[in-house]
Amino acid sequence: MKSGFLTGGCLVLAGLLLQWSIGAVSWKWLAWPVNGFALAIFLAVIVAVHFFRRKIKFFRFLSTREAAIPTLVFAVALTIVMGLTRQINWPFVLIYACLAVILGLVILRQIKTATAKLSIAFPFGQRPLVVNCQLSIILHLGLFIALTSAALGSADVQRLKMIASVGVAETRAFTSEKIVKELPFNIELQRFILEKYDNGTPKRFASEIRVLTRSGKAIQTTVEVNKPIEVEGWKIYQNGYDTKMGTNSRISILELVCDPWLPVVYIGIFLMLVGAFFMIFSNIPLKKTMKAVRNHPKRAFFLSLLVIFVFFLVHHFMPILHSKTLVPALQSAWFVPHIVAYMAAYTLMGTATVIALYRLATNSDSTVEDRLVGIGFGLITIGMLFGALWAKEAWGHYWSWDPKETWAAITWFAYLIYIHYRQTPRHNRRVARWMLLVAFALLQMCWWGIRFLPSALGASVHNYAV
Repeated sequence: MKSGFLTGGCLVLAGLLLQWSIGAVSWKWLAWPVNGFALAIFLAVIVAVHFFRRKIKFFRFLSTREAAIPTLVFAVALTIVMGLTRQINWPFVLIYACLAVILGLVILRQIKTATAKLSIAFPFGQRPLVVNCQLSIILHLGLFIALTSAALGSADVQRLKMIASVGVAETRAFTSEKIVKELPFNIELQRFILEKYDNGTPKRFASEIRVLTRSGKAIQTTVEVNKPIEVEGWKIYQNGYDTKMGTNSRISILELVCDPWLPVVYIGIFLMLVGAFFMIFSNIPLKKTMKAVRNHPKRAFFLSLLVIFVFFLVHHFMPILHSKTLVPALQSAWFVPHIVAYMAAYTLMGTATVIALYRLATNSDSTVEDRLVGIGFGLITIGMLFGALWAKEAWGHYWSWDPKETWAAITWFAYLIYIHYRQTPRHNRRVARWMLLVAFALLQMCWWGIRFLPSALGASVHNYAV
């Protein structure tokens, strides 16, 4: 893997030189049609590298785990830096671009392998051979589509805010830089609604609006948190109100988002969800598990107690799970599946960590933690993607590198490094278990540690402030 770390180090150095010479990254450079041409060139480069991989050793190396693991390590390190500073810099962009190239090459190689295996397995009915290969393709393809389309499409996303007043038809909104934009329709706030709990915290706030398009079509509707509406390619979200006036507020703050690349990103998210579900089920050997329980009842009882204890801790330290005064942002159908997926994943990762500690102390071997991590990783993926879909419904963006989202990505990549390292032929078992401990420490940072970071104080939407 020395070559992989050397390649990553050169990319980081090149990124620093770019940072010092031309300044910070500006996504405006990739606005349409530049991003369309960039995508075509990027895909052509990946296909060319795949085609010449047999002639050029470095091209062949890029599609291996020895190239992927160091790139993932650099991705984790640079994402941690971004999580602390909240700044996207050139080394970060170059490493993620390299990761996308590796993904593309792995997908092409896996498609070729799957085709060959299918021709071998078809007459003999060797289904597991083909299914495992297809599972890997789905996961990698979903990540590749989501990563590239989200990065290239970010320049085309328009995010505007409008201060709507009761009885006034408004066609203007403004960007985060306070630049005024004209909309293809006007919005008239007819009534603002605010409901509160007995303790005075907001229970629900919504805006009854009338939208009139240029074609003369009138739309009468209500916009509230987690329930946006779509008009002519724009989604309108309930963002805020005059908190000083409260229930007497005469204005409503609306957010309008136009994201033309969103359908492509959703395709990538859907493929990742499918791959995550398959990953969970492929790591549950029901017959072997039941046999292990019968042969080792004490060990199974100990693990059961451990799982129950971890669940109790999760429930105890997350009182929001049984709160009766949820803020509007949490009142969503995504709330339960998002939290439950993460709770189950944290439990499995905690159990795998305890087993890894035991194996380190006794210097014994086992693959139990690998299966637990496989299932837990699938659940973390599902929880993270459910959170992205929920964020799009609540706030208008599926990923904004919020501190919580940043550390969720760090945790996800850390466990991905462990999974890939364990699949390398020459891996060191003790090193792998230490990697598992580091990944669990990062998970704790994602779960509750970020509340102590200066970069997250008052900046994270996961504070659920109104």
